[in-house]
Amino acid sequence: MKKSIFAFFYLLMITLSSNGQTLPDFTQPKNYKLVLETKGDLDKDGIDEVVYAFDTDKPDGKNGLKRILYICKQLDGKIKLWKSNNSILWSNKDCGFCLDAGVNLSIKINNNTLLTEQTFNHNSRHYSTWKNIYRYQNNDWFLIGSTMNDYDTCDFDYEYDINFSTKQVNVAYTYGSCDEGKKIPKDHFYNFKYPFKTIPKMEGFTPGKAELKIPANGKYFYY
Repeated sequence: MKKSIFAFFYLLMITLSSNGQTLPDFTQPKNYKLVLETKGDLDKDGIDEVVYAFDTDKPDGKNGLKRILYICKQLDGKIKLWKSNNSILWSNKDCGFCLDAGVNLSIKINNNTLLTEQTFNHNSRHYSTWKNIYRYQNNDWFLIGSTMNDYDTCDFDYEYDINFSTKQVNVAYTYGSCDEGKKIPKDHFYNFKYPFKTIPKMEGFTPGKAELKIPANGKYFYY
């Protein structure tokens, strides 16, 4: 029994040591500007990871800069780069009518998953918000959930919610009006399974680029 316990801790120490040696130290790239930082456990080892979002110095669109995400481990008192991604964050000016100087971004860690939220303001009362959930599993990063909300203060509120693990899709069309006496369309709700072939990977995925047909009405849902 003692030998088994010793062997377990020996292998654990080798693994931790190996991880520390193979992951490079993280240093903030020159000319990059820190946008957000958050901490939380993403691999269920009881040790918080550190996640950074930076505005890079690489141009994207008119006056915009590309953003990059870094997921880092804390090992032996050092910050080690575990994963970088340059696709899931929009550029800092990709926010339409930017109400907050371009920082249209929220990043949180909850239940060992990474949650991002980004908003595009079409005008002062119409905006679209994309919430995406990523999880580290099977030695890679995957998109496991997505919720897109397309909202107009006076006219409509559309929501497209997807659980990629169960393939469940929920779509809600709800309506309203700021004009007294205006006829309001009837609300509609659709719940169905969609035959996703695989769970999307984080790498190469950009929120808002995918659209698929809703079987019941031929309209589209988005993620």
